[in-house]
Amino acid sequence: MDEYILDKGGSTESAESFLDYVNAICSIPDFSQIRNGCETFAGNTDLEYIPEILASGYFTSMYKFAKDCTALKHVDRLYTDHVTTFVYAFYGCTQLREIDGLITSAATTLGEAFHNCSSLVAIHEPLNVSSVTSQMDTTFTGCANLEYLRFSGTLNADIWLSGAPKLSVDSLLSVINSLVDLNQVAVPTTRKITFGARNKAKLSVSQLALVTDKGWTVV
Repeated sequence: MDEYILDKGGSTESAESFLDYVNAICSIPDFSQIRNGCETFAGNTDLEYIPEILASGYFTSMYKFAKDCTALKHVDRLYTDHVTTFVYAFYGCTQLREIDGLITSAATTLGEAFHNCSSLVAIHEPLNVSSVTSQMDTTFTGCANLEYLRFSGTLNADIWLSGAPKLSVDSLLSVINSLVDLNQVAVPTTRKITFGARNKAKLSVSQLALVTDKGWTVV
């Protein structure tokens, strides 16, 4: 009973009698009516996982969704189909190690989404970057242990990966493969990808050429 209530976002902290448990069930929040995930769990230093009910996702915004949730360790797959902003979504979640998946196909910005997630090792499901319009300069800042990352779709915004110096070559190539070919765009433009010295050193001359051949500047 306790596990069920906790999974649904309720609390059994003071439940002793059957009536207490009935009241606890009745007090389970109805997240299905929430359309804005802004600061839903921000600053909650006890939260270790996102309540199961949120997996069905109704949000249009994840602004500061779990910002500074320093006890959060794992995020199951969240169905965030309609979310357009992930700004500060998991900022400062220093114990977070894995994210099973986020649906980012509608996201126009991922700014600071994983900033200072210093224990994060893997984001298992590809991040769809097709709708991103703002530069990804601080998205992975402070992700000192991030190794596994995948992109899908086509990225047409500047990106910095220097904050995640442990990214695998496969992860880096996934990002490279997502970059828009600037030679094919209607309006001439410039784009920059900042690998950082440690990531750049992992890539061969031919792999780096995949970036410059698309018209991107490599840093």
